Amino acid sequence: MLTPDQIKPFLLHADPDVRSLATGYFSDSWSEDPELLPLVLDACERHGFEDNLHNLFLAGHFVITEPSLERLLDCLARAVDRQTIDHLNRVVAHAPGEVLRSRREAIERHDKILPEFHTRLRRRQEYLDWSGERLWDELRRFARRSESKRHVGEIDHGYADDLIDALGGHDVPDAGTICRLLERPGPRAGWLETFLVDLAGRRRLKEAVPILVDKFFIDTDYLLERSSDALARIGDPKAVRLIRRAYPDAPFHFRLYTSGVLGKIKHPESEAAILDLLERETDPSLRVWLCSALCELISEQSVDIVRREIASGSEEALRELCSPALAVATILGVKPPPGSEKWERERRRQRLAIKQMRQAWADLVERNPAVLAEGPLAGLDLGEEPEPPVTAPIRKTGERVGRNDPCPCGSGKKYKKC
Repeated sequence: MLTPDQIKPFLLHADPDVRSLATGYFSDSWSEDPELLPLVLDACERHGFEDNLHNLFLAGHFVITEPSLERLLDCLARAVDRQTIDHLNRVVAHAPGEVLRSRREAIERHDKILPEFHTRLRRRQEYLDWSGERLWDELRRFARRSESKRHVGEIDHGYADDLIDALGGHDVPDAGTICRLLERPGPRAGWLETFLVDLAGRRRLKEAVPILVDKFFIDTDYLLERSSDALARIGDPKAVRLIRRAYPDAPFHFRLYTSGVLGKIKHPESEAAILDLLERETDPSLRVWLCSALCELISEQSVDIVRREIASGSEEALRELCSPALAVATILGVKPPPGSEKWERERRRQRLAIKQMRQAWADLVERNPAVLAEGPLAGLDLGEEPEPPVTAPIRKTGERVGRNDPCPCGSGKKYKKC
């Protein structure tokens, strides 16, 4: 496996898939390297913000220093495209309260900070003056107030995230309390269980790793996404060992979500675990997830593994793996394997589909400006009932929707990977 310093230069690469893979490498593990965000902004200015929106989204996991915030505000002042403005606002909203406070006046008078983000930025600064006990009390109260809200889209995740970020700098609740509450959440834990998973990740609590891995035996969705992020942020290879041991006999949903965790923990043990599990996994879809995780590690073995998987005749493997495998080959400085012309054709098809989708969205906005009045599709009469939102951390069985489904953009790739 390459070192982070070997991968960092590829944040500026001319190929968008290479940039995306390199950015994802650091974003997956919530890298604390302060040089990353400036490099992403360099790439945006060199190659255009429109072609780097996904990387800006990923950059929300990066450290934001005072100079980085100054740079973000400058980029925002010069931005004209609404999507770019929105993405830059979202990155600014992840800045620590003390960094925001250092530029309070500039933020307050900045005409490109959107109204909904002004509220959040003020709140993050306000929380600097709250004690750990007060923050913890408010997080629990917010969880109780949200008890009747059973869907992800029904609660203000930004409010919870800001409380959790602020609590991350305190020792209330302590590690023992977090682990105890996570291990025995109780029948009415509701949203507090999810918030504690996030707090364990924010604190990088290694003590919580076994408890978080056990969460994957619960057949749900959002809680497992949060557990995946928490384990990635903690970055302890103990999680890899626990997953590797449990995976062969575990149910489908455990294997589906933990295959992604293995790609997020950037450690040689992750690579070894994926290679071992590929020898035993027979489900075609899960094999693709494991191969994708190997690419996310930028493993020297990933290109050949992907070649064999695609050669087996799997159209799903071709759709999901052609772009990351070609990007890995570029980063490693190796030639793509024989037959990779088919990979190139599929990658071109996906890029064209995404470009057409972007143009269709731009045309929609031009015809219906109300779409952007307050957010996606705000004010637009769609003439039909919206799809039901993804369920929150409710323990239930049934057909899984979301992670393993095709992306609606038309690329054909899985929604979670597109």
